[in-house]
Amino acid sequence: MHSAVSIEKPRRRRQRACRACDSCFKKKIHCDAATPKCNWCYHHDLPCTFSRNRETSRAPKNNRARQSSFIEAHPVQKASNIQLDLPSNQQGSPSVLGFRTRDNLHVGGHVLGNLCTFNGLPFFSPSGQQWVKSRTGEDVDQAYFSPRPSESIEATYAGSSRPVGLPDKDLVYYMLDEWEAQVFSKLFPFINRAFFDSTIDAAYHDKVSVLSPGTASARACIFAFTTLCLSSSHIQPDSRLMRVEDYVHEAYRWLPALFLEALALDGLQALAMLTISSFSMLGNAHLVEMSLSAAPRFVIHLGGQLAPVYINDHQFKLSLHVRNLFWICYLCDKEFSLRTGYPPCIDDNQFDLTLPETTSEGSSPQFVSCLRIALLQSKIYHGLYSMKALRQTDAQLLGIIRDLDNDLEVWRSSIPPDSRPRFSERETCAFSTSDTIFQLQYLYCMAMIHQASGRCSSWVQNKDTSEAGSSLAISVEASRSLLQKLLENRLHLDRNNFRFCLPYFTTAICHVFCSILLKPLGPGSQDDRLLITSVPRYIRSRLSAEMTITIQQINVFEGFVMELERLSQCAIRNAQRA
Repeated sequence: MHSAVSIEKPRRRRQRACRACDSCFKKKIHCDAATPKCNWCYHHDLPCTFSRNRETSRAPKNNRARQSSFIEAHPVQKASNIQLDLPSNQQGSPSVLGFRTRDNLHVGGHVLGNLCTFNGLPFFSPSGQQWVKSRTGEDVDQAYFSPRPSESIEATYAGSSRPVGLPDKDLVYYMLDEWEAQVFSKLFPFINRAFFDSTIDAAYHDKVSVLSPGTASARACIFAFTTLCLSSSHIQPDSRLMRVEDYVHEAYRWLPALFLEALALDGLQALAMLTISSFSMLGNAHLVEMSLSAAPRFVIHLGGQLAPVYINDHQFKLSLHVRNLFWICYLCDKEFSLRTGYPPCIDDNQFDLTLPETTSEGSSPQFVSCLRIALLQSKIYHGLYSMKALRQTDAQLLGIIRDLDNDLEVWRSSIPPDSRPRFSERETCAFSTSDTIFQLQYLYCMAMIHQASGRCSSWVQNKDTSEAGSSLAISVEASRSLLQKLLENRLHLDRNNFRFCLPYFTTAICHVFCSILLKPLGPGSQDDRLLITSVPRYIRSRLSAEMTITIQQINVFEGFVMELERLSQCAIRNAQRA
């Protein structure tokens, strides 16, 4: 008698009818199911397939075990080994867009992860490079790029092993006098003289106090302040004073000890000044991130997340200064976030964003105007470049672009007429540091707002940026205007603000370069090519010999622009042959 053996057949998974093709399903968009191709696949030259239901059963347990062992034995592939086969626009997939890939390129301290080409893909991400090659027939030469932030600069500093002592105390007070006389101190009020004596006592005499409870924080603050002053003054290193790069690295060496001390004003001042130094002088995105990630915790513990309330004169003055330091960190955070595409370190929902009065101590009209544009930059990032923003429909995206464009015009109108930035009027000149910063910020934000329209599928299809009303045309014209103002000496550039300008020029050059690739036979393509190649020569002619850090950034910047000029020529030749 045969023993009864029950053989259980694997249950067949219930199939669900595919109502959307594979491409539309992945993008979570409506599919009209037209034959032989739906509307989306037809216009993007994609195979219109319905293959999702082919896998009808779950993997058996032994298969899952094999998959698990395979994963353990084979780590994740490097991003450089993954071949992407992308359609011309992937607005609904942030991971494909690559805004936060580990191998983002850096040029002169500028992370190229948030510059979109006009097909909506990040500039020089793997998919962005594919688009460049499709237009030029050439691969992007990686030899002209710094593979990580400021690699050459860090190598230079690595050879400096000299012991660095505190600068002479009298010299520090001299630098403080010189600092307070500069317009730069009105834009970035890092130091308040009323509280500086306690920092000096703790750093030089180990005399701690309630205001300066830690010697490491005080010394880091002095080194950071010396770095800032030397980079913006004409004081030359001598027997009493070392090079500016020695002081900035000495300040960073004190940070581990600073973090072990009580959170105090000196620590926040040091972090704020090191953020600016890394942001503008070193061009080091990693150090900026480290400083910005720590600074908000100091702000919160010192009460700077709230607008000051009067208790007594001393406490109110201290609260105002802490609040100004918060605003400096906020300004840097939003600028850095918009440049790189990285998430901001300061969450707007957790901080009181009531702007200071222009009449309050340390708050000049120029400072408040800078804060207003920082608030707008935060809206630009969250509205156009955050993860949530990358999932918007075309209609939502264009609506936000219009709203942000209106907000930018409101900010521009708030600037006094003598300093008000202009879009393209040739007679407009910026005669001061603050005027130049406003002009650069205005054109930069204009370009960053309108370049996001490259993600719109309708504009990807017709690839038309020639009409004056086109959002992409506005982005290109704003970038072109910025570079022309530079070359025609209509911007006031000195060693104080020059170091902040390089990323603006990089962004503008990338926008103009993309315009050349899009319309290589356009009437202005040759003029645009000459425009972008003229910028490095002009900048180098304005550098002084003592600005060693900036010159090293310019060397990388020049190589980058040379490569873009080569690719531009290739695109024009390809179009002429075709």
